[in-house]
Amino acid sequence: MNAGMGNPYATEEEITGKDWGEVLSNNAYTQIRDADYSSESFQKARETSLQAWKTAAWDASTATASPVTDVIDAAGLRDDVDAKLRETIGPPPAEQTTQQQAATTDKPSSAGAG
Repeated sequence: MNAGMGNPYATEEEITGKDWGEVLSNNAYTQIRDADYSSESFQKARETSLQAWKTAAWDASTATASPVTDVIDAAGLRDDVDAKLRETIGPPPAEQTTQQQAATTDKPSSAGAG
C-alpha cells in the first residue's frame, strides 16, 4: 500500500510499525500541499542553491582527473584562475567554513549581560 499511495522512497523499516493513517499521510500530494511556501523558505532555497553552484565551480576548478585543470596547472595559470574564481564567486568552500566559524566565535556573547 505504501508503494502505491504512500511515500515510495520510504524504507521497510520506516513503514513497519506505523498505522495506516501515518503511512498514507506522507505522499507526493501531502508533501506539496504541506510544503513551506513562505518567502523565507524560498530565500533560504535560493541561498542554498547559490552556495551549491559556487561549490561546484570550485570543485570543477580543482578536479584532479580533468584535462582542463591539467592544462591550467601545466601552463602555470593556477593562481590566476583561482584569483578570478575568488573575485567572481568568493572564496573556496573550506575557506568560507573557516570564516563562518571565526565570525561565530568572534561575536560577543549576550549571556550574563544586563
